[in-house]
Amino acid sequence: MSLTKIALQALLPGTLCWLALGCGGEGGKAQATGGNPTVAGAAGMTPAAGSGGSSGSAQAGAGGAGTANGGAGAGGMVAGGGKNGGAMGGMNAASGGLGGASGGLGGANGGLGGASAAGGMGASMGGAGTLVFAGPGCTVPLAEADEPTLLTKTGCVDPQDPTRPDASLVGYDVNSPLWSDGASKERYISLPPGSKIHVKDCVAEPDTCKSVDDGGTAEDEGHWDLPVGTTVMKVFLLADKPIETRLLMHVTDSQWRGYSFEWNDAGTDATLLDDKKDKTIGSQSWHYPSRAECLQCHTEAAGRSLGPMTQQLNRDYAYADGMTNVIDEFQALGAFEHAPTRIAGYPSPTGSDTLESRARSYLAANCAICHRPGSTVSDIDLRFTTSFADTLLCNQAISAHPDDTNLPPLRLVPSDPANSNLSFRMHSTIDGYRMPKLSSSVVDTAGTMLIDQWIDSIQSCP
Repeated sequence: MSLTKIALQALLPGTLCWLALGCGGEGGKAQATGGNPTVAGAAGMTPAAGSGGSSGSAQAGAGGAGTANGGAGAGGMVAGGGKNGGAMGGMNAASGGLGGASGGLGGANGGLGGASAAGGMGASMGGAGTLVFAGPGCTVPLAEADEPTLLTKTGCVDPQDPTRPDASLVGYDVNSPLWSDGASKERYISLPPGSKIHVKDCVAEPDTCKSVDDGGTAEDEGHWDLPVGTTVMKVFLLADKPIETRLLMHVTDSQWRGYSFEWNDAGTDATLLDDKKDKTIGSQSWHYPSRAECLQCHTEAAGRSLGPMTQQLNRDYAYADGMTNVIDEFQALGAFEHAPTRIAGYPSPTGSDTLESRARSYLAANCAICHRPGSTVSDIDLRFTTSFADTLLCNQAISAHPDDTNLPPLRLVPSDPANSNLSFRMHSTIDGYRMPKLSSSVVDTAGTMLIDQWIDSIQSCP
């Protein structure tokens, strides 16, 4: 079994306890199932030492009495959380996650290492302090003033080797990747313990798949609705060297926040950037997006998190204990509200599927973020399931800058890539013309060739 699987099973309800902390006994189980919440749990394992201090305090977990060797009442946990080694709140306490209702890690002040027994390591929007979720895994700050300035302080990575994720994060890959100027990428998800992923399912919830005007939701079928407290982490590498790590955090029901961390040359840590930045790396310019730019691509209409959706993650991934389907991995960890419908994965743009399906897959991953109903450019619909006629590409006049004589006037001309605006923008490196317009200045040679071949194969408009 992989370290990731062990770590997450330790955090999700109904599974093992997180071994580094020590576990309570049946008291917590009684509370979670409606039994007597005042019954103390049986003695658990000895808690780990408080980070940066002495061994963990043997205070009570939320809801019952603790014992000196680490047992916690009401299913609580006892462990050092920092300098004072405060108690951590109970599992299955009021927040429903791994932690008490106050939400802070170790105290009413919400800070790391406070001494209050009321503090919980878990998700809470209404508790004291400024953390939405505090580890293990990525810490999600509610207030910008509490944002960690170094990647090693986020909880997302191993402090001893920040090029590796924290053991609680789950890795994944996608079927149709976003072009990122030739960078290779590593992708991970940090879930709050006890939380569940809701997957949009048109069979189980047909009303959600109606048009937005008729009360439906904007995201594609199969979109993974990640709970508050989730962090999606993406690491960008050039020549196998990390240059940037981006964190996308779900802060409240309606708020996501994006962060860009710039790696130092030694590869020992990465620093949070306050604004966008351009940097020459090797022979190319690399763009670090601002927080506002992050949300220009991670649009609300596309579901913010983008990559985590069944069509992208219905594929195998090399976990520590072998190749496993990504959906199977998350399902084995108990991460879903309900087992998701297995929608077929997007075809790989470099695979052996039909030319049209590979081209449409590429456009869905790279362009449909903005070019879709309700998003930035809603008069084009490049989603994978949209019929070619309904994309409004073929022989359609461009709507942006139609008087610019440098731009081909039609979006797509059958059998004529050179006079198709779609192809022109993908080939261009000029600001204002280039697509994608953010965080890319290098032409995707393989991607543009694929789209040109597809356009060339189209004989007429439907």
